Amino acid sequence: MYSYSSRPSWIMTEDNNGNRVWVNLSKISYAVENNTGWTMLLIGDIKLLVNISFDKFGKVLVGGADK
Repeated sequence: MYSYSSRPSWIMTEDNNGNRVWVNLSKISYAVENNTGWTMLLIGDIKLLVNISFDKFGKVLVGGADK
């Protein structure tokens, strides 16, 4: 689950425990595909596993229509 605007600066998604989390896209240092449907984000010293596929995450970053 995730939501975003056409020019996203924050996204809401689910972490690996099913909790909803807001992610500030400008704070992400690194993103990598972890497993199918999951993306690992490095935000400062924090590693966050989120329930969004790496392909969809890329579309979110460029403001794609994939919601």
